[in-house]
Amino acid sequence: MPSTEIRPRQTLLNEMAGRHVAFREIIERFGMLLDRQAEAREELHVVNPAKCAYEEERFLGGEPLVAFVNPEEFGPALRQSASKLWPFLGLVFPPLHEALGTIGKRLDEDGDWLNLCLRAIVHGDEEALTQAAALAHVSPDFLFMALQTAYGPCITAHKEALLSLAPAELWRKPHCPVCGSAPDLATLECHSGQTDFLISKGGELWHHCSACSHHWRFVRLECPGCGNQDHKTLVRFSLPDSPREHIYACEKCRHYLPCLDLMESSDKVDLDLTALGLVHLDAVAQSKGYAPLSPAPWTALGLATPEAKAS
Repeated sequence: MPSTEIRPRQTLLNEMAGRHVAFREIIERFGMLLDRQAEAREELHVVNPAKCAYEEERFLGGEPLVAFVNPEEFGPALRQSASKLWPFLGLVFPPLHEALGTIGKRLDEDGDWLNLCLRAIVHGDEEALTQAAALAHVSPDFLFMALQTAYGPCITAHKEALLSLAPAELWRKPHCPVCGSAPDLATLECHSGQTDFLISKGGELWHHCSACSHHWRFVRLECPGCGNQDHKTLVRFSLPDSPREHIYACEKCRHYLPCLDLMESSDKVDLDLTALGLVHLDAVAQSKGYAPLSPAPWTALGLATPEAKAS
């Protein structure tokens, strides 16, 4: 009998760590971080979506919902989230402790710097990110990782309010309709009402957002990184003992995305944990020279190993 409820998160993390011993430390550390992010999300105040200057034509043209929000609206939530998460991140990853303390103090005391960070993380302003990193004497990559860690709970807390503004079920873009982030996971799913044709072709492809955890449908046979639709340069591979776990990769842009096949599964799945549980596939893909599409922090840890093999 398939499960109708998602099992406790710690149970799932323990099973992941036991299954992938080589990646136990990564799964345990980032699992703790995901738990702390969930706690932070529950404590945040939600911005009133009535303040958004939403335009449906722009949204359907590909602009995510945060494009219609003044980034400064997220200032109090980002400060609150960072105050909870950055000290914890410094404890879990001691080499980051000093730098996180420095930027945490600046976030509290320097409103102009906070606004630069908000422009960078909410609206994807690369110039603002570069400028903020230079002022704080840290690398842009480090600052983006830290900001993303704190921003994830903020945008997730606002997700339902933002989605109430738009016909998000019509969205077929590769990036998230809520926050514009890249997916960290694809899933193959069979929903009730699908035609026999769709089922025979492998069902629907869905994306899971790396930042706000939104779940949206995407088209099959298209690279979410570059839009390539040439099936000859779109590849899929998996490990011999895990036929339902795949890597989708593009030979044109050399990006990859993990995928979990749920076509024959009726169990509820915690998608927020699934990408972390596929970290072994990240290792395989990186060993083949592909770069992660997702900005999830564990994908940037140099996971490629000479022992990683796939079919």
